[in-house]
Amino acid sequence: MFTLDTNVLISYLRGDTMVVDQLLRWRTGNARFFISVISEIEILAFPRLTEEEESKIRRFLQEFTVISLDSQLAKLVAEIRRGSKLKLGDSIVVATALLTKSVLITQDKEILKKAKSIVRVHPVVSEK
Repeated sequence: MFTLDTNVLISYLRGDTMVVDQLLRWRTGNARFFISVISEIEILAFPRLTEEEESKIRRFLQEFTVISLDSQLAKLVAEIRRGSKLKLGDSIVVATALLTKSVLITQDKEILKKAKSIVRVHPVVSEK
């Protein structure tokens, strides 16, 4: 089971072949993917999205289990944020991985550094 950070979703949508290939390998192995509601918001809030692009993104997001923000998750987020000093959005993503007992997949160096003592993290390499 994996929780995907927003930056991984963006890389996938931009066609980054290294990210696409890695996610497809995991998907072939019947891996389950989670995303945080904050990632859903960030992806859908891209400025200047055409109707066609938004429709494509909405179909793409249906492939994931979206974890909503509730009181249980909020308490985890607060605890993570206090202890790690991560930004709010990053704390929500980390808490999502912790709640779902999944590996957090990210390209964010700060999350990789600060969250490794909280949850299992795995970097995904990009073409950049």
